[in-house]
Amino acid sequence: MDQFKKPAKYKKKNSLVGKILECLLLAFLFILFVLPFYYMVISSFKTTIEAMATKPVFWPSKWVFTNFRDAWKEANFSKYGLNSIIISASVVVTCLACSVPAAFAFGRLQFKFKKPLFAIILSDMMVPVQCIFLPLFLIFAKLGILNTYGSMILLFTYSGSTIFFIRNAFMQVNNEVLEAARLDGASELTVMFKVTFPMVKPVVVTMALMAFLRRWNDYFWNLSLTTNDKVRTLPYAINSLNNATDGALPRWEVTMAGATLLMAPMLIAYIFANKQIKNAFVYSGIK
Repeated sequence: MDQFKKPAKYKKKNSLVGKILECLLLAFLFILFVLPFYYMVISSFKTTIEAMATKPVFWPSKWVFTNFRDAWKEANFSKYGLNSIIISASVVVTCLACSVPAAFAFGRLQFKFKKPLFAIILSDMMVPVQCIFLPLFLIFAKLGILNTYGSMILLFTYSGSTIFFIRNAFMQVNNEVLEAARLDGASELTVMFKVTFPMVKPVVVTMALMAFLRRWNDYFWNLSLTTNDKVRTLPYAINSLNNATDGALPRWEVTMAGATLLMAPMLIAYIFANKQIKNAFVYSGIK
């Protein structure tokens, strides 16, 4: 049978070709995902002529920093930014306050109707938001809470995906750890918050960041649950920058500057939570 084995030099050649193809694929994906962000940021420093040029300009001949000032002023970042911070931060707090206990219950406790209730949560994740926005609008209109922070926060207090992922993390915790805590007389709340929560913290932080990003970037519900701009957030303001003009030419560079300002808090949040996010993806519980 040894005569059918490939020589070592062929294995090394195949391994080298595989690594080269892998590097080329990674380089292609890097360019595919990073290039649009780079072009957005670099365009925010261009002049109107360069931003409107038919041929892409990857490096401005003249750096214009006043585009950020114009975007801040024309989009009223102070007002809409405050709305974004209030709504996004409140949703993170209320969503985790609802999701963590629910995930622990579905993952580590036994109670009546557990499976049917969890099936409802899973089915809810499959329903497109376009199917429910009109009934929600009518309900909130009847309650008189349209155009309020309450409507924008209450809607996202429940998140089926957040419960699902945190539940999976709780299920990976070793049973011996929980049983030892219960034998020591710990209540279920103590087991949840002081024993298991530190073990699933990377997943919780990741879900908190995802909840923050969803609300920070939300545009659909901005328009669905509001009839004026009282509690609308930054994505609505960025969209209004499309109307900015310099005589006859649209000022795309101002729109790009506004989009860059919108992206900056998300990038900062990712940098601070980077370690927790990586741990969440490699999390495997206590061995």
